[in-house]
Amino acid sequence: MEKWFRIALFATAAMNILGAFIFVPANSSLREQFGFPEAHPLYLWIIAIWIFAFGLCYLWMAIKQSRERLFIVIGAIGKFSFFGNLLILAMLGELPFRAALGGSGDLIFAVLFVIWLVRDSKTKNV
Repeated sequence: MEKWFRIALFATAAMNILGAFIFVPANSSLREQFGFPEAHPLYLWIIAIWIFAFGLCYLWMAIKQSRERLFIVIGAIGKFSFFGNLLILAMLGELPFRAALGGSGDLIFAVLFVIWLVRDSKTKNV
């Protein structure tokens, strides 16, 4: 596994694992700082658990240097969609722009994931 991609996996693992705590229902002031609206605890727990689980999977892949392309595709889709939703809702005035800025890390990692996927597919076709 390329060193830059392994570092990216460690970094996104940390971002996801720490970021999951934003959505724990008790952290309403933290969500408010990022511009996220309140939601029912059921939805907040589901979001927190899934973000945390993805973080653990990124961490596992980085440690094991595992090249799970399908997981990276799903991760890229999730990161693009999270940032895209925040940006669109901010543009519509439903969220403050700081919410989209708070999700910009997901955009960066999504782009890095796509770069790795493209490069990896080229090396397999050679």
